[in-house]
Amino acid sequence: MTAGRGLSKEKISSPLYWRNQNFNAPNQPVVNVSWYEADAFSRWAGGQLPTEQQWEAAARGPGGGEYPWGNAWEDGICNSREAGLGSPSAVGIFPRSRSVELGLDDMSGNVFEWCADQGAANDASGRVGRGGGWSGDSVSCRAACRRWGGPQNRNVHLGFRVAAVPVGGAVQKPERAEPVAKARTKRGGAAK
Repeated sequence: MTAGRGLSKEKISSPLYWRNQNFNAPNQPVVNVSWYEADAFSRWAGGQLPTEQQWEAAARGPGGGEYPWGNAWEDGICNSREAGLGSPSAVGIFPRSRSVELGLDDMSGNVFEWCADQGAANDASGRVGRGGGWSGDSVSCRAACRRWGGPQNRNVHLGFRVAAVPVGGAVQKPERAEPVAKARTKRGGAAK
């Protein structure tokens, strides 16, 4: 199903809390967007949603860490449940979690981010979210953590980031991604 048809089918015209400044202030990630909306915006902007493999490589950075900052969890380094903010935060207010080599903010915590890939092998309609969020714990903020749900899902934990498309390159359309992390277990609709 294309993004446009999905948006029409689900009667989606804008992000659910588009005008609610508690969740969509100018310096916060846009939340409450379905996969269809995230995909449509990314294409409109001349990019694409990252594949899971792209997303995880960016989150791990050149050093291949468990988190963007390394292998050890540190309370208060990103917007997770442990930080106690209880909502999405302004992008970049956790500078110690920034991927210095790649210049990326909030790869762990803040909001789960839609990826281009389909979800579980037994759910061809599902889509993947990565990154942990403000309500997730340290385990869900690991680079290897993935969650999936229907592409029509919209909630205050889901956002996205746009991946650049190389000049002259085509927007990728992955059919199904191979798992990128070796050890995952299924729990509550998520694999960690």
